[in-house]
Amino acid sequence: MKINYNLTLDEILNCTGGKTVIAGDGTTPFVFNEIFTDSREIPPQREGVQFSIFIAFKGKTFNGESFVDSVFKKGTPCAIVSWSFLEDYDISDYPGKIIIAVDDTVDAYGSIAKMYLSRFNLKKKIAITGSCGKTTTKDMVYKILSEKYGAPAVLKNLYNFNNLLGVPKTILELNANHEFLILEIGTNKKGEIKKLAEIISPDIGAITNIGKSHLLEFKDLEGVLEEKFALVSSLKENAYLVLNADDEMLGGKYPTAPGVNFLSFGFGQKKGADIVCGNIGYERDYTSLLIGLKGKKYPANVKFKGDHLIYDFLCALLISYICGTDIGSGIKALENFDLPSGRMQIINAPAKEYVLINDTYNSNPDSLKASLNSINVYYPDKKKILVLGDMLELGDSSEAEHFNAGQEAANFADYIFYKGDYYDNVKEGLLKAGFDAGKLFLFDDKDIFEEKFLKLDKKNSVVLVKGSRGMKLEKYFNFNT
Repeated sequence: MKINYNLTLDEILNCTGGKTVIAGDGTTPFVFNEIFTDSREIPPQREGVQFSIFIAFKGKTFNGESFVDSVFKKGTPCAIVSWSFLEDYDISDYPGKIIIAVDDTVDAYGSIAKMYLSRFNLKKKIAITGSCGKTTTKDMVYKILSEKYGAPAVLKNLYNFNNLLGVPKTILELNANHEFLILEIGTNKKGEIKKLAEIISPDIGAITNIGKSHLLEFKDLEGVLEEKFALVSSLKENAYLVLNADDEMLGGKYPTAPGVNFLSFGFGQKKGADIVCGNIGYERDYTSLLIGLKGKKYPANVKFKGDHLIYDFLCALLISYICGTDIGSGIKALENFDLPSGRMQIINAPAKEYVLINDTYNSNPDSLKASLNSINVYYPDKKKILVLGDMLELGDSSEAEHFNAGQEAANFADYIFYKGDYYDNVKEGLLKAGFDAGKLFLFDDKDIFEEKFLKLDKKNSVVLVKGSRGMKLEKYFNFNT
């Protein structure tokens, strides 16, 4: 990937703490304008001197260091590797190359991104985290700021590039036109939020909510809260932290952070929220609401549905307001906002006699409950058909949470199709809540699923498809129709 500003060898060594174990042959360049982490993205041999660096990552199922030889043969002059590379490979094979050894190549990547980010005088750096709603909130903020300042002035991370690899990759895409950087930051391991926040040093931080996600690592809600609040430690002086006032874990629990301005959003049920909404009306194609900020009221009509999405909407409005956008303009920018793929995405298929909702991006106990509540509120007269999959990474609470999910789903569902290892726990919860076992189907094969699903009378129904990413429920439907 081409970067906007050149980086010198000394700068890379200083920020990563790395050591050169081979320093070229005297003609090798010591200034770089390309950084690659995927050997497949490096073009074949190019004519002339090349100014690129390859950073080799090692994971559970891959080892980027095994591709160092091939990237050197493509003409790449420099590679950043771990110290173990020196033991596993014969570096005398590369006398004309620069090899930099570091303790951790992922940390080195983050350090390079942090140093690169310091080159830019951005108006605002925004970091958004939370158990649910990060991507939607990020995309909403991007839409608002792009309409006010122009899309070339705003950079966001794409897809799920919200981790220790994705965030640096996005930062390295910055150029001289950018004025705002919007980053969602995620975690499934203790300490990741702190590391990401240290790379970014945000002007605005936001926590959408605290929910039962990644409990395998964080054990309980207090553990999730502690991880998310690590964002605060790297907020710049006079920065803002935006919180969900209605969240049981966040409401009023502001961490000690001298110089940080706390702002909050909510439905106005608890005192103190800075931006609130009320008069929520549910129409066939949109949601109407009244937004309140500093004594002023702003009517809004949006086409997405669900209280959890309204919270994302409020959070995005408040972040954008801090960035200089008035609330009215923010609302207007989001009137026709399209939700990211796989998040309560209504599939438009006129030929179908039912509403199909793609909510397959992820699932945890809180987001499942929110999705079930949404279809109940917006489609009260329709039959409810649920296609569900396991909620992953819940650790010791997995069986109990799937039992609870079954009890919760029993309050809404007419039929349930289920895929996953926690079927028995879900079934137990369903049956205890009085659900008819004859309307529950286990599946793990597309042909079997389609046979059962096609036979079901779906006229005047809403079909909700929801499960963790690892369940890959999207492959059972054609969501592109």
